[in-house]
Amino acid sequence: MKLVSLMNTATSTLGTAPMTELTSCITFNSPPTEEVLRLDKEGFHYRGQFVADAGEAHRLMVEFLKQNTKPEPTDDELLELMPETMRDEFAAVSSVYSTATGDQVEPGLFRVVLNTVALEYARAVLARWGCQ
Repeated sequence: MKLVSLMNTATSTLGTAPMTELTSCITFNSPPTEEVLRLDKEGFHYRGQFVADAGEAHRLMVEFLKQNTKPEPTDDELLELMPETMRDEFAAVSSVYSTATGDQVEPGLFRVVLNTVALEYARAVLARWGCQ
């Protein structure tokens, strides 16, 4: 109730008609200007048509999401994007760490750790600004 009251005050101050109730609506557009899916207080709408069957609504939603979302890259795909200089530096650091342990730990183990850290960083970037 307080939010509606606050919004009425804000809209009245701006010179527009006061809001009497909040309405909720979620739309999915593709391309950005064409509404494909809409969820509102009446229910589910697909391309402007109301869909009463929940199973059909779910199927249409899943189909839309599959067509309009990019798949998450695999670890191998991310590692392929690693610059050659970074690969060389990881190899050199792994060798130095192995030597520092008196060769008790193979360089490959250090390389796995470095690759894992690089992948965690890449996934964090994707989660924040990318496709996850």
